Amino acid sequence: MASPRFGTRSTPGRPFLRRLLGGLLAAGLCLVAWVALHLTGTDARPASGIARSAAALQPGSQPRVRYYLQQPPSAGPLTETVALLASLGRPASDFNELVAVLVQAGYRTVCVESRGVGAWAGGGLADAQLADLAGDIQAALADAGVGAPTRVHVVGHAFGNRVARTFATLHPEQTASVVLVAAGDKTDLPPDLKRALALSALGFLPWAWREDAVSRAFFAPGNSLPEHWQHGWSAWGAMAQARAAQGARRGDFHDGGQAQMLVLQGEDDVIAPAREAGDVLKAAYGDRVSLVRIANAGHAMLPEQPGKIAEALLSFLRAQRQHAQSPTP
Repeated sequence: MASPRFGTRSTPGRPFLRRLLGGLLAAGLCLVAWVALHLTGTDARPASGIARSAAALQPGSQPRVRYYLQQPPSAGPLTETVALLASLGRPASDFNELVAVLVQAGYRTVCVESRGVGAWAGGGLADAQLADLAGDIQAALADAGVGAPTRVHVVGHAFGNRVARTFATLHPEQTASVVLVAAGDKTDLPPDLKRALALSALGFLPWAWREDAVSRAFFAPGNSLPEHWQHGWSAWGAMAQARAAQGARRGDFHDGGQAQMLVLQGEDDVIAPAREAGDVLKAAYGDRVSLVRIANAGHAMLPEQPGKIAEALLSFLRAQRQHAQSPTP
């Protein structure tokens, strides 16, 4: 009878334990990837145009400026350019529908992705000021071949309106006009709206937890929330933008330079109501401001009333072109 062999007996529980640990590790990595995807808004729908990146104007401040360039079919040396900046923590793709209208009307579009949003969340984020974000517009325009002295129309939605006004203030020679969509500039919102705004930007949380907050803060009562507004939120970018807004003095950018200004005011906007936004700008700057009220629109505006917004914007841009072409008396 052969003697027993020592040290060869296997432990039945070890393969199961290894599989369990491997499964937990894989699940943990998937969870981290999922949170990172939604933390930066990388789950946004693709933006219209050719994705490009430009060198930052302040070397070493952040890796590259991400933007999307779209040319009209018959672009030429006299083609006018429209630069667009999205809302707090929102992606450039929010402008897809408006970009299509602008390009069809013969305008070149440059949609600048804000730091911390989408495909890049690089350096220079924590200490970014409004002037830095305005510099990113300048860098994108220069890379697209429309830098100074070429003048551009600058469109800012919600938080982007602060950046648009800052750009127009710092670079009046490059600013043909300023278009403000949901033109808020307050940072002392009521507590319930602050909570709704913060919860909206936490894209890594389930939509069922955030839907009411997004609806409350951004949409007029009864308006449906499009699928692409469920995604694309960057909590990382929103936090940096909020710090930039808190660090700015209202007087630094409030007048938006000296160019003509179109203000699109949602009549149901609770974040930037007319009495604190459009009406204030009109009273302060008079004939320099064209104020257009958009019915049945909240702070989101773009997905709520795309046709009315496009119509008002094109009418304003045509008026600016006619004025620029009029002979000086």
